Amino acid sequence: MLPYFPVPYEDELLYSCIARYGYHTGQAQNQKAVVRDVWGTDSAVAIPDLPSHLQDFIDNVGAVWQTSINELIAQFTLAPLYFPFLSAQQTREVIFSMGSKDGGQIHSRVGIVASCVPIPAHFRYCPQCLAEQLAELGEPYWRRMHQLPGIDVCIVHSCKLEDTAVPFHPKEKHHYHAAIIECHSRQTRGIDLTQSEQRVIEYHQELLDISVLEGFGANRWTLYYQQLAKDLGFTRKSRVQHQDIHHSLKQAWKNSLLEPFLPEMNDNSWLINLFRKHRKSFHPLRHLMVLSALTPDKSLSEILQQVKTFPAEQARSIQVFMATGKSQVEIKVHRDEWVQLMAEHPDCGVKKLRKLNSGGRVYAWLYRNDYPWLMHHCPEKETAFESLRDVDYPSWDRENVKVLTTTYEYLFQVEGRPRLTVTHLIQQLPRANSVQKHLVDLPLTKRWLDLHAESLEDYQVLRLKSAYQYLLEQNQTIKRWKLIRAANIREELVTERIEREIIALEMLGIR
Repeated sequence: MLPYFPVPYEDELLYSCIARYGYHTGQAQNQKAVVRDVWGTDSAVAIPDLPSHLQDFIDNVGAVWQTSINELIAQFTLAPLYFPFLSAQQTREVIFSMGSKDGGQIHSRVGIVASCVPIPAHFRYCPQCLAEQLAELGEPYWRRMHQLPGIDVCIVHSCKLEDTAVPFHPKEKHHYHAAIIECHSRQTRGIDLTQSEQRVIEYHQELLDISVLEGFGANRWTLYYQQLAKDLGFTRKSRVQHQDIHHSLKQAWKNSLLEPFLPEMNDNSWLINLFRKHRKSFHPLRHLMVLSALTPDKSLSEILQQVKTFPAEQARSIQVFMATGKSQVEIKVHRDEWVQLMAEHPDCGVKKLRKLNSGGRVYAWLYRNDYPWLMHHCPEKETAFESLRDVDYPSWDRENVKVLTTTYEYLFQVEGRPRLTVTHLIQQLPRANSVQKHLVDLPLTKRWLDLHAESLEDYQVLRLKSAYQYLLEQNQTIKRWKLIRAANIREELVTERIEREIIALEMLGIR
């Protein structure tokens, strides 16, 4: 057991506590020793937001810090941001994984891996908080509130957070970087926050402070959002008006720091899916943006209390059939008719039997008056069977390649065309759905698609060139921000290749 471990500060990451331990003990340059001291193993990874091996940590620091897994998760990690929006089962699995040595699936389980909301690229800090920590505590530390996905503002001082040189998820998996080494005094860059922006950041802080360690589940959030749409008048004849909700959010987040996280309106929009039956989890930032815009007069605690009033599981509908008072003779007559129909037409399923002259009448009577018996005396479901033995795959394969080659030459020249993805190219083929299902049997088609499908970077380069031509035609100067805006490329998606293309186009515009 460790004879010493630093006392944690308010809103401090566990990662930061361990980094300060290494600095205090003079082992900042010997990180392997720090890992062995704190975790009792060489395999623990330095994860800032959702660490694992917490039981090992408790076993090693128990002599100087009596704590628990739940306390560590609630007060010194970013897990409370995600828990209320997960299912109860997901939350239990995440807590178990964080306590155990098996932490490989934690980020996948909370949805970070699949989310489009980026985690911070580097550790961040507030220059004014840094000065206050040095004055009051004698050393700085990494605050949880400064490492929130999508939020790069210090709510205490209304200023922009500064990036350090330390990656948030570095390649050095066993290195704990102390804030006292990595943070430097800088001039504060003030930001005027809108009420909605202020509220979203306050919601984040409230999530970390109240530290809910239970998942509310998809059904509760589904019912809550449906009720919210109804209460705010965003429904017509029980149908949610997604366009109206989107318009309200556009107005609330117009020209704000979080406007880039709003989706475009289409069937795959997360905003539309949020107000439908939830079949997956949504990133906390998306929940909080919607709640901040639509419920500005409520605290997050009030909202969560309202969500908890809804049932955790969807009520299963049980069909109850009351006694109809029909005589046994009448019931027997209809049963006999139905049995005779099945005997006379053994190859027919229920649908075909109901289309016969007397089939529909008999079926309807039994359905209303003798449902349990009818359900036990129906023919087996007809199974659609399509023989694959007669399909000439080689011929089909060659024909696909011919069609794709011709279509590709045309599509490639179309101005303002969409990205030529594998899916888009397949949709140009006859029997597109069958091609998608049988690509393994169509090697020539698959090879052609792999060679010609357009990557996102390729398509962005095309859009940049189109934007360049457009700016020239409009007699505008070629500037980086104009190219990005005209090409509709988000700043966070600018890769090294895209940056080189932008520079080349800027130089070309100067000539």
